[in-house]
Amino acid sequence: MSLSVTNERLNTVKLFIYCTLVLQPVSILNAVAENMVEVNASSFYMGENDIQDDEEPIHLVRVSSFHVDRYEVTVGDWEEVRDWALLNDYEFSLEQYYPLRGSFNNIETSTTAFPMNMINWFDALKWCNARSEYFGRKPVYYLNAAKSEVYKSGEIEIDESFVEWDASGYRLPTEAEWEKAARGGRIGMKYPWGSAIDGSKANYKLSGDPFDDGTTPVGYYNGKQEIKYRLNSLGGERQPPEDEFHFGLYDVVGNVSEWCWDWYDEDWYDDPRSLTEDTAGPNPKTVSTSTLKKVHRGGGFKNGPSSSQGEPLRLAFRHVQFPSVSMKSIGLRCVRSDEEDTLWSGAKPLGSESSHWFHLNWLGYFYSSYISQSKGAEFGWVYHSEFGWVYPMGKGSYDNWIFFPTNPTGTQGYWMWTTKYAYPYFYKNEEKKWHWYQYLKVSFNSISFERFLDKKKIEWDFPFNN
Repeated sequence: MSLSVTNERLNTVKLFIYCTLVLQPVSILNAVAENMVEVNASSFYMGENDIQDDEEPIHLVRVSSFHVDRYEVTVGDWEEVRDWALLNDYEFSLEQYYPLRGSFNNIETSTTAFPMNMINWFDALKWCNARSEYFGRKPVYYLNAAKSEVYKSGEIEIDESFVEWDASGYRLPTEAEWEKAARGGRIGMKYPWGSAIDGSKANYKLSGDPFDDGTTPVGYYNGKQEIKYRLNSLGGERQPPEDEFHFGLYDVVGNVSEWCWDWYDEDWYDDPRSLTEDTAGPNPKTVSTSTLKKVHRGGGFKNGPSSSQGEPLRLAFRHVQFPSVSMKSIGLRCVRSDEEDTLWSGAKPLGSESSHWFHLNWLGYFYSSYISQSKGAEFGWVYHSEFGWVYPMGKGSYDNWIFFPTNPTGTQGYWMWTTKYAYPYFYKNEEKKWHWYQYLKVSFNSISFERFLDKKKIEWDFPFNN
Protein backbone atom coordinates (compact mmCIF):
# COMPACT_ATOMS: atom_id res chain seq x y z
CA MET A 1 0.00 0.00 0.00
CA SER A 2 1.46 3.33 -1.04
CA LEU A 3 1.06 6.50 1.03
CA SER A 4 2.65 8.79 -1.54
CA VAL A 5 0.64 11.22 -3.64
CA THR A 6 2.26 12.64 -6.79
CA ASN A 7 1.99 16.28 -7.84
CA GLU A 8 0.38 15.11 -11.07
CA ARG A 9 -2.34 13.34 -9.12
CA LEU A 10 -2.86 16.40 -6.88
CA ASN A 11 -3.14 18.72 -9.89
CA THR A 12 -5.60 16.35 -11.53
CA VAL A 13 -7.95 16.39 -8.56
CA LYS A 14 -7.68 20.17 -8.24
CA LEU A 15 -8.76 20.49 -11.88
CA PHE A 16 -11.64 18.11 -11.15
CA ILE A 17 -12.62 20.19 -8.13
CA TYR A 18 -12.61 23.37 -10.23
CA CYS A 19 -14.76 21.83 -12.94
CA THR A 20 -17.21 20.36 -10.44
CA LEU A 21 -17.57 23.19 -7.95
CA VAL A 22 -16.90 26.27 -10.09
CA LEU A 23 -17.84 25.52 -13.68
CA GLN A 24 -20.80 23.43 -12.59
CA PRO A 25 -21.76 24.84 -9.19
CA VAL A 26 -23.54 22.54 -6.80
CA SER A 27 -25.94 23.62 -4.11
CA ILE A 28 -24.73 22.62 -0.66
CA LEU A 29 -27.56 21.15 1.37
CA ASN A 30 -27.41 22.46 4.92
CA ALA A 31 -28.60 19.44 6.86
CA VAL A 32 -28.31 21.26 10.15
CA ALA A 33 -29.72 24.54 8.88
CA GLU A 34 -29.36 27.36 11.35
CA ASN A 35 -32.35 29.61 11.70
CA MET A 36 -30.16 32.66 12.08
CA VAL A 37 -30.27 36.14 10.61
CA GLU A 38 -27.18 37.93 9.35
CA VAL A 39 -26.74 41.45 10.71
CA ASN A 40 -24.39 43.43 8.50
CA ALA A 41 -21.56 45.56 9.85
CA SER A 42 -22.58 49.16 10.48
CA SER A 43 -22.94 51.82 13.14
CA PHE A 44 -26.17 52.44 15.04
CA TYR A 45 -27.47 54.73 17.75
CA MET A 46 -27.56 52.93 21.09
CA GLY A 47 -29.48 53.98 24.17
CA GLU A 48 -32.32 56.43 24.83
CA ASN A 49 -32.39 59.84 26.50
CA ASP A 50 -34.64 61.23 29.21
CA ILE A 51 -36.06 58.00 30.65
CA GLN A 52 -33.42 56.01 32.59
CA ASP A 53 -30.06 57.50 33.56
CA ASP A 54 -28.07 54.39 32.64
CA GLU A 55 -29.41 54.48 29.05
CA GLU A 56 -27.97 57.87 28.20
CA PRO A 57 -26.50 59.53 26.36
CA ILE A 58 -27.51 58.07 23.01
CA HIS A 59 -24.22 57.23 21.36
CA LEU A 60 -23.00 55.89 18.02
CA VAL A 61 -21.49 52.39 18.13
CA ARG A 62 -20.05 50.39 15.25
CA VAL A 63 -20.58 46.63 15.32
CA SER A 64 -19.04 44.09 12.93
CA SER A 65 -21.27 41.68 11.04
CA PHE A 66 -22.62 38.72 12.99
CA HIS A 67 -25.40 36.12 12.92
CA VAL A 68 -28.22 35.99 15.48
CA ASP A 69 -30.82 33.33 16.26
CA ARG A 70 -34.23 34.20 14.83
CA TYR A 71 -35.87 32.65 17.91
CA GLU A 72 -34.96 32.36 21.56
CA VAL A 73 -33.32 29.05 22.46
CA THR A 74 -36.12 26.59 23.25
CA VAL A 75 -36.34 23.95 25.95
CA GLY A 76 -35.97 21.36 23.19
CA ASP A 77 -32.84 23.02 21.79
CA TRP A 78 -31.33 23.17 25.25
CA GLU A 79 -32.09 19.55 26.14
CA GLU A 80 -30.73 18.12 22.89
CA VAL A 81 -27.37 19.85 23.28
CA ARG A 82 -27.25 19.44 27.06
CA ASP A 83 -27.79 15.68 26.90
CA TRP A 84 -24.83 15.39 24.51
CA ALA A 85 -22.77 17.78 26.64
CA LEU A 86 -23.26 15.78 29.83
CA LEU A 87 -21.60 12.82 28.08
CA ASN A 88 -18.68 15.03 27.09
CA ASP A 89 -17.50 16.47 30.42
CA TYR A 90 -19.89 19.43 30.65
CA GLU A 91 -21.68 20.35 33.87
CA PHE A 92 -24.70 22.59 34.44
CA SER A 93 -26.68 23.83 37.43
CA LEU A 94 -29.49 21.78 38.91
CA GLU A 95 -31.98 24.59 38.32
CA GLN A 96 -31.80 24.20 34.53
CA TYR A 97 -33.61 20.87 34.81
CA TYR A 98 -36.79 22.72 35.86
CA PRO A 99 -37.70 25.38 33.28
CA LEU A 100 -41.16 26.91 33.16
CA ARG A 101 -43.15 25.69 30.16
CA GLY A 102 -46.22 27.84 29.67
CA SER A 103 -47.95 29.61 32.53
CA PHE A 104 -47.78 28.90 36.24
CA ASN A 105 -51.44 27.87 36.17
CA ASN A 106 -51.21 25.76 33.03
CA ILE A 107 -47.76 24.19 32.79
CA GLU A 108 -47.19 22.38 29.49
CA THR A 109 -44.83 19.49 30.18
CA SER A 110 -45.37 17.77 26.83
CA THR A 111 -43.89 20.40 24.53
CA THR A 112 -40.36 21.74 24.22
CA ALA A 113 -41.18 24.77 22.05
CA PHE A 114 -41.19 27.20 24.97
CA PRO A 115 -38.10 29.37 25.55
CA MET A 116 -35.49 27.90 27.87
CA ASN A 117 -35.26 29.56 31.28
CA MET A 118 -33.98 28.82 34.78
CA ILE A 119 -30.41 29.05 33.51
CA ASN A 120 -27.76 31.25 35.05
CA TRP A 121 -25.18 33.19 33.06
CA PHE A 122 -22.52 30.51 33.52
CA ASP A 123 -24.92 27.82 32.24
CA ALA A 124 -25.52 29.95 29.15
CA LEU A 125 -21.80 30.25 28.32
CA LYS A 126 -21.19 26.53 28.77
CA TRP A 127 -24.21 25.63 26.67
CA CYS A 128 -23.01 27.94 23.87
CA ASN A 129 -19.70 26.05 23.89
CA ALA A 130 -21.49 22.71 23.86
CA ARG A 131 -23.71 23.82 20.96
CA SER A 132 -20.58 24.80 19.05
CA GLU A 133 -18.89 21.45 19.60
CA TYR A 134 -22.08 19.50 18.93
CA PHE A 135 -22.40 21.04 15.48
CA GLY A 136 -18.70 20.95 14.64
CA ARG A 137 -17.76 24.57 15.28
CA LYS A 138 -14.89 25.98 17.31
CA PRO A 139 -15.92 26.93 20.88
CA VAL A 140 -15.67 30.54 22.00
CA TYR A 141 -15.15 30.46 25.80
CA TYR A 142 -11.98 29.14 27.46
CA LEU A 143 -10.38 28.92 30.89
CA ASN A 144 -7.24 30.85 30.03
CA ALA A 145 -5.89 33.49 27.69
CA ALA A 146 -4.00 30.81 25.75
CA LYS A 147 -7.40 29.28 24.94
CA SER A 148 -6.04 25.81 25.53
CA GLU A 149 -8.93 24.51 27.66
CA VAL A 150 -12.61 24.83 26.78
CA TYR A 151 -14.91 26.15 29.51
CA LYS A 152 -17.17 23.21 30.43
CA SER A 153 -17.82 23.24 34.17
CA GLY A 154 -18.00 25.38 37.27
CA GLU A 155 -19.07 28.98 37.80
CA ILE A 156 -15.89 30.76 36.81
CA GLU A 157 -15.39 34.40 35.89
CA ILE A 158 -14.43 34.29 32.23
CA ASP A 159 -12.18 37.21 31.38
CA GLU A 160 -12.61 38.91 28.02
CA SER A 161 -9.12 37.67 27.07
CA PHE A 162 -10.42 34.09 27.48
CA VAL A 163 -12.90 34.61 24.63
CA GLU A 164 -12.09 33.55 21.06
CA TRP A 165 -14.08 36.30 19.37
CA ASP A 166 -12.91 35.16 15.91
CA ALA A 167 -14.14 31.58 16.34
CA SER A 168 -17.15 30.44 14.33
CA GLY A 169 -18.92 29.04 17.40
CA TYR A 170 -21.97 30.23 19.29
CA ARG A 171 -21.88 32.76 22.11
CA LEU A 172 -23.95 35.30 23.99
CA PRO A 173 -24.41 38.65 22.26
CA THR A 174 -22.68 41.71 23.59
CA GLU A 175 -25.08 44.34 24.81
CA ALA A 176 -24.38 46.39 21.67
CA GLU A 177 -24.99 43.40 19.38
CA TRP A 178 -28.26 42.62 21.14
CA GLU A 179 -29.63 46.16 20.82
CA LYS A 180 -28.52 46.52 17.22
CA ALA A 181 -30.22 43.26 16.20
CA ALA A 182 -33.37 44.07 18.21
CA ARG A 183 -33.71 47.54 16.70
CA GLY A 184 -33.59 46.08 13.21
CA GLY A 185 -32.02 49.12 11.63
CA ARG A 186 -34.60 51.58 12.94
CA ILE A 187 -33.71 54.77 14.76
CA GLY A 188 -35.46 56.29 17.77
CA MET A 189 -38.07 53.56 18.31
CA LYS A 190 -38.98 52.16 21.71
CA TYR A 191 -39.90 48.74 20.29
CA PRO A 192 -38.91 46.82 17.15
CA TRP A 193 -42.22 47.76 15.50
CA GLY A 194 -42.57 51.39 16.63
CA SER A 195 -43.05 53.50 19.76
CA ALA A 196 -46.28 52.01 21.16
CA ILE A 197 -46.60 48.71 22.99
CA ASP A 198 -48.64 46.09 21.13
CA GLY A 199 -50.16 43.00 22.69
CA SER A 200 -50.20 41.13 19.38
CA LYS A 201 -46.44 41.46 19.03
CA ALA A 202 -45.05 40.39 22.40
CA ASN A 203 -45.71 38.35 25.52
CA TYR A 204 -45.65 40.65 28.55
CA LYS A 205 -47.61 41.19 31.75
CA LEU A 206 -51.31 41.46 30.84
CA SER A 207 -50.59 41.64 27.12
CA GLY A 208 -54.16 40.47 26.57
CA ASP A 209 -53.66 36.96 25.27
CA PRO A 210 -54.24 33.40 26.52
CA PHE A 211 -50.63 33.11 27.76
CA ASP A 212 -50.64 35.84 30.38
CA ASP A 213 -48.36 35.18 33.37
CA GLY A 214 -46.27 32.60 31.56
CA THR A 215 -44.04 31.87 28.59
CA THR A 216 -45.35 31.29 25.08
CA PRO A 217 -43.97 28.99 22.38
CA VAL A 218 -41.18 30.87 20.58
CA GLY A 219 -42.36 32.74 17.50
CA TYR A 220 -45.99 32.69 18.63
CA TYR A 221 -46.31 36.46 18.37
CA ASN A 222 -46.48 37.39 14.71
CA GLY A 223 -48.98 40.24 14.90
CA LYS A 224 -51.99 38.12 13.99
CA GLN A 225 -53.11 37.07 17.45
CA GLU A 226 -56.60 37.90 18.65
CA ILE A 227 -56.50 40.00 21.80
CA LYS A 228 -59.10 38.21 23.92
CA TYR A 229 -58.89 40.00 27.23
CA ARG A 230 -59.18 43.65 26.34
CA LEU A 231 -60.45 44.70 29.77
CA ASN A 232 -57.32 43.31 31.41
CA SER A 233 -54.85 44.28 28.70
CA LEU A 234 -52.07 46.80 29.29
CA GLY A 235 -51.68 48.13 25.76
CA GLY A 236 -52.91 45.00 24.07
CA GLU A 237 -55.88 46.83 22.62
CA ARG A 238 -53.71 49.06 20.42
CA GLN A 239 -53.82 48.78 16.67
CA PRO A 240 -51.07 46.69 15.04
CA PRO A 241 -48.15 48.78 13.77
CA GLU A 242 -47.62 49.42 10.08
CA ASP A 243 -44.17 47.82 9.90
CA GLU A 244 -43.05 44.32 10.76
CA PHE A 245 -39.81 43.53 12.59
CA HIS A 246 -37.06 44.56 10.19
CA PHE A 247 -34.69 41.65 10.86
CA GLY A 248 -37.46 39.11 11.39
CA LEU A 249 -36.49 38.28 14.98
CA TYR A 250 -39.14 36.99 17.38
CA ASP A 251 -39.57 37.66 21.10
CA VAL A 252 -36.87 40.31 21.45
CA VAL A 253 -39.49 42.04 23.58
CA GLY A 254 -41.06 39.96 26.35
CA ASN A 255 -41.44 36.19 26.77
CA VAL A 256 -38.08 35.75 28.50
CA SER A 257 -35.34 38.31 28.88
CA GLU A 258 -32.01 37.30 27.31
CA TRP A 259 -28.56 37.09 28.88
CA CYS A 260 -25.82 39.23 27.33
CA TRP A 261 -22.05 38.96 27.71
CA ASP A 262 -21.49 42.37 29.37
CA TRP A 263 -20.94 43.31 32.97
CA TYR A 264 -23.23 46.11 34.09
CA ASP A 265 -21.96 49.61 34.77
CA GLU A 266 -24.59 52.31 35.25
CA ASP A 267 -22.16 54.95 33.95
CA TRP A 268 -20.85 52.95 31.02
CA TYR A 269 -22.51 55.05 28.32
CA ASP A 270 -20.62 58.11 29.64
CA ASP A 271 -17.32 56.27 29.32
CA PRO A 272 -15.39 56.97 26.07
CA ARG A 273 -14.56 53.25 25.88
CA SER A 274 -18.25 52.54 25.21
CA LEU A 275 -17.68 54.10 21.76
CA THR A 276 -15.05 51.51 20.84
CA GLU A 277 -15.90 49.40 17.80
CA ASP A 278 -17.22 45.98 18.83
CA THR A 279 -17.21 46.95 22.48
CA ALA A 280 -17.71 44.04 24.85
CA GLY A 281 -18.64 46.23 27.78
CA PRO A 282 -16.79 47.38 30.90
CA ASN A 283 -14.01 45.64 32.78
CA PRO A 284 -15.48 44.24 36.02
CA LYS A 285 -12.50 45.67 37.93
CA THR A 286 -13.41 49.23 36.97
CA VAL A 287 -17.23 49.31 37.06
CA SER A 288 -18.82 52.12 39.04
CA THR A 289 -21.58 49.96 40.55
CA SER A 290 -21.14 48.48 44.02
CA THR A 291 -22.09 44.92 43.06
CA LEU A 292 -21.10 42.92 39.99
CA LYS A 293 -24.03 41.94 37.81
CA LYS A 294 -24.56 40.88 34.22
CA VAL A 295 -26.86 42.54 31.70
CA HIS A 296 -29.91 40.81 30.23
CA ARG A 297 -32.13 42.45 27.65
CA GLY A 298 -35.67 42.49 26.28
CA GLY A 299 -37.75 42.00 29.40
CA GLY A 300 -39.93 38.99 30.12
CA PHE A 301 -43.49 37.89 30.68
CA LYS A 302 -43.43 39.37 34.18
CA ASN A 303 -42.62 42.87 32.92
CA GLY A 304 -45.27 45.42 31.97
CA PRO A 305 -45.08 48.68 30.02
CA SER A 306 -45.46 50.84 33.12
CA SER A 307 -43.73 54.23 32.91
CA SER A 308 -43.33 54.25 36.69
CA GLN A 309 -40.93 51.31 36.30
CA GLY A 310 -39.04 52.88 33.42
CA GLU A 311 -41.00 51.05 30.69
CA PRO A 312 -38.87 47.91 31.07
CA LEU A 313 -39.97 46.38 27.75
CA ARG A 314 -38.22 49.09 25.74
CA LEU A 315 -35.25 48.10 23.58
CA ALA A 316 -32.94 50.46 25.46
CA PHE A 317 -33.85 49.21 28.95
CA ARG A 318 -30.89 47.55 30.70
CA HIS A 319 -32.01 44.71 32.96
CA VAL A 320 -29.39 43.34 35.37
CA GLN A 321 -28.94 40.25 37.52
CA PHE A 322 -26.23 38.36 39.40
CA PRO A 323 -24.61 35.84 37.01
CA SER A 324 -25.24 32.92 39.38
CA VAL A 325 -29.02 33.53 39.58
CA SER A 326 -31.52 31.44 37.61
CA MET A 327 -35.00 32.80 36.93
CA LYS A 328 -38.07 31.65 35.05
CA SER A 329 -38.10 34.95 33.17
CA ILE A 330 -34.49 34.84 31.86
CA GLY A 331 -33.25 32.75 28.93
CA LEU A 332 -30.93 33.25 25.97
CA ARG A 333 -30.57 33.88 22.26
CA CYS A 334 -27.24 33.00 20.64
CA VAL A 335 -25.13 34.84 18.13
CA ARG A 336 -21.98 33.88 16.28
CA SER A 337 -19.31 35.99 14.64
CA ASP A 338 -19.20 36.21 10.87
CA GLU A 339 -16.17 33.92 10.77
CA GLU A 340 -15.42 30.46 9.37
CA ASP A 341 -13.14 27.78 10.79
CA THR A 342 -10.46 26.17 8.64
CA LEU A 343 -11.15 22.62 7.49
CA TRP A 344 -11.07 20.13 10.37
CA SER A 345 -9.55 22.72 12.69
CA GLY A 346 -10.13 20.43 15.65
CA ALA A 347 -7.83 17.69 14.29
CA LYS A 348 -5.01 16.78 16.69
CA PRO A 349 -1.57 15.71 15.39
CA LEU A 350 -0.27 12.33 16.52
CA GLY A 351 3.11 13.28 17.87
CA SER A 352 4.52 16.16 15.83
CA GLU A 353 2.78 17.59 12.78
CA SER A 354 5.74 16.45 10.69
CA SER A 355 4.42 12.89 11.07
CA HIS A 356 1.40 13.96 8.96
CA TRP A 357 -0.92 11.75 11.03
CA PHE A 358 -3.94 13.35 12.72
CA HIS A 359 -7.01 12.35 14.71
CA LEU A 360 -10.40 14.06 14.50
CA ASN A 361 -12.74 13.00 17.29
CA TRP A 362 -15.71 12.29 15.02
CA LEU A 363 -13.96 11.19 11.81
CA GLY A 364 -11.07 9.08 13.09
CA TYR A 365 -7.44 8.82 12.01
CA PHE A 366 -6.00 10.15 8.75
CA TYR A 367 -2.70 10.92 7.06
CA SER A 368 -2.26 14.35 5.43
CA SER A 369 -0.20 14.63 2.25
CA TYR A 370 0.05 18.40 2.48
CA ILE A 371 3.45 19.45 3.85
CA SER A 372 2.33 22.88 5.11
CA GLN A 373 -0.86 21.73 6.81
CA SER A 374 0.13 23.60 9.98
CA LYS A 375 -0.77 26.83 8.19
CA GLY A 376 -4.39 25.69 8.43
CA ALA A 377 -5.03 26.13 4.73
CA GLU A 378 -5.87 22.58 3.69
CA PHE A 379 -4.91 18.95 4.17
CA GLY A 380 -4.52 17.99 0.51
CA TRP A 381 -5.07 14.35 -0.23
CA VAL A 382 -5.57 12.37 2.96
CA TYR A 383 -5.40 8.68 3.66
CA HIS A 384 -8.27 7.85 5.99
CA SER A 385 -8.10 4.76 8.17
CA GLU A 386 -11.41 3.51 6.76
CA PHE A 387 -12.01 5.36 3.47
CA GLY A 388 -8.56 5.03 1.92
CA TRP A 389 -7.35 8.01 -0.14
CA VAL A 390 -9.87 10.86 -0.31
CA TYR A 391 -9.78 14.60 -0.93
CA PRO A 392 -11.60 16.85 1.60
CA MET A 393 -12.72 20.45 1.22
CA GLY A 394 -14.84 22.74 3.35
CA LYS A 395 -15.02 24.52 6.70
CA GLY A 396 -14.39 23.25 10.21
CA SER A 397 -16.41 20.14 10.93
CA TYR A 398 -19.71 21.70 9.87
CA ASP A 399 -19.44 21.92 6.07
CA ASN A 400 -17.36 19.11 4.55
CA TRP A 401 -17.21 17.89 0.95
CA ILE A 402 -15.20 14.68 0.51
CA PHE A 403 -14.17 13.30 -2.87
CA PHE A 404 -14.04 9.49 -3.06
CA PRO A 405 -12.03 8.57 -6.19
CA THR A 406 -12.63 5.28 -8.00
CA ASN A 407 -9.43 5.10 -10.03
CA PRO A 408 -5.74 5.73 -9.26
CA THR A 409 -5.61 9.07 -11.11
CA GLY A 410 -8.48 10.57 -9.15
CA THR A 411 -10.36 11.65 -12.29
CA GLN A 412 -13.50 9.66 -11.45
CA GLY A 413 -15.41 9.27 -8.27
CA TYR A 414 -18.05 10.74 -6.01
CA TRP A 415 -18.41 13.93 -4.00
CA MET A 416 -20.20 13.35 -0.70
CA TRP A 417 -21.15 15.98 1.87
CA THR A 418 -21.23 15.51 5.65
CA THR A 419 -20.69 17.22 9.00
CA LYS A 420 -19.85 16.15 12.51
CA TYR A 421 -23.56 16.33 13.30
CA ALA A 422 -24.66 14.33 10.23
CA TYR A 423 -21.91 11.69 10.19
CA PRO A 424 -22.06 8.74 9.35
CA TYR A 425 -24.69 10.01 6.91
CA PHE A 426 -23.44 11.56 3.66
CA TYR A 427 -25.32 13.57 1.07
CA LYS A 428 -24.74 12.82 -2.62
CA ASN A 429 -25.56 15.94 -4.58
CA GLU A 430 -26.07 14.25 -7.96
CA GLU A 431 -28.88 12.14 -6.52
CA LYS A 432 -30.12 14.72 -4.00
CA LYS A 433 -30.27 11.86 -1.51
CA TRP A 434 -28.70 10.84 1.78
CA HIS A 435 -26.49 7.76 2.14
CA TRP A 436 -25.34 5.88 5.18
CA TYR A 437 -21.65 4.97 5.30
CA GLN A 438 -20.82 1.31 5.88
CA TYR A 439 -17.29 -0.01 6.27
CA LEU A 440 -17.04 -3.58 4.96
CA LYS A 441 -14.63 -4.85 7.57
CA VAL A 442 -14.86 -8.44 6.37
CA SER A 443 -12.94 -7.85 3.14
CA PHE A 444 -10.83 -4.84 4.19
CA ASN A 445 -10.75 -3.97 0.51
CA SER A 446 -13.92 -2.03 -0.16
CA ILE A 447 -16.28 0.52 1.29
CA SER A 448 -19.94 1.17 0.61
CA PHE A 449 -22.70 3.70 1.12
CA GLU A 450 -26.29 2.62 1.59
CA ARG A 451 -28.89 5.01 0.22
CA PHE A 452 -31.13 6.00 3.10
CA LEU A 453 -34.52 5.78 1.34
CA ASP A 454 -34.31 2.53 -0.64
CA LYS A 455 -31.24 0.82 0.96
CA LYS A 456 -29.49 0.60 -2.43
CA LYS A 457 -25.70 0.28 -2.00
CA ILE A 458 -22.90 2.13 -3.76
CA GLU A 459 -19.65 0.20 -3.40
CA TRP A 460 -16.10 0.52 -4.67
CA ASP A 461 -12.61 -0.77 -3.92
CA PHE A 462 -10.16 1.15 -1.77
CA PRO A 463 -8.56 3.61 -4.21
CA PHE A 464 -4.80 3.64 -4.64
CA ASN A 465 -4.25 0.26 -3.02
CA ASN A 466 -1.12 -1.51 -4.24
